[in-house]
Amino acid sequence: LLRPSCIPEKEICLATVEEEEEVVLWEKIESVRHELTRSLNPAKLTPYLRQCRVIDEQDEEEVLSSCRFPYKSNRTGHLMDILRCRGKRGYEAFLESLEFYYPEHFIRLTGREPAQRCSMILGRDTTPFSLPSCAVA
Repeated sequence: LLRPSCIPEKEICLATVEEEEEVVLWEKIESVRHELTRSLNPAKLTPYLRQCRVIDEQDEEEVLSSCRFPYKSNRTGHLMDILRCRGKRGYEAFLESLEFYYPEHFIRLTGREPAQRCSMILGRDTTPFSLPSCAVA
């Protein structure tokens, strides 16, 4: 494996480990994809996901209103695909949204009881205005 000389080997190893962890996390979600796409309502999740800034207005419009996705299960699947493209941040926001709105799915995926009431990812990005760090349940 060739690496650019400007990137230290340690950073490349850490990036590889993080990428592998991300794949494992998403594989867990994919293993129950059919059940999730049939039981989740994307319209319930998108406002929170926009607040976390893992999707934007265009993503939300595409998921909720596109004629390419005539059924709720299609819309939910497309939302999950968008979140997967957002990497670990998409995974974290998706789990948080499940924790708030679908605790039974959160428990199944994580093995933990929903306890978190403050977002772990809100406010991570530097923005020109201050975002609240707690989501409204």
